[in-house]
Amino acid sequence: MTTLYEKLGGVQAALKAPKGQRNTFANYNYRSAEDILEAVKPLLAQQHLVLVLSDSIEQEGERCYVKATARLIDTETGEFVENSALAR
Repeated sequence: MTTLYEKLGGVQAALKAPKGQRNTFANYNYRSAEDILEAVKPLLAQQHLVLVLSDSIEQEGERCYVKATARLIDTETGEFVENSALAR
C-alpha cells in the first residue's frame, strides 16, 4: 500500500505549473493559485487525494491576520496532512 507521503511525493514530482501569466507593469511572469490548482487536480485524482483549502480571519491583539490552511486527504484511508500560515 502506498502511504500518503509517497502519494504526495509523486504528485510533487509530476506537477508542472508554468508561469503563464504576465505582469506588464512590473515586467515579470508569474503563476496564479488558479494555475497551480488547475495543474494539480488531475494528479490528485490519479493518486486518490483531495486538497481542501480554507481561510479565516484571526485577531491577535490589535492586529488581524488571514489564516490559510491546506489539508491533503487520502480518500482511500482517510489519512490527512495539513499546514497553516498567517499573513497580515
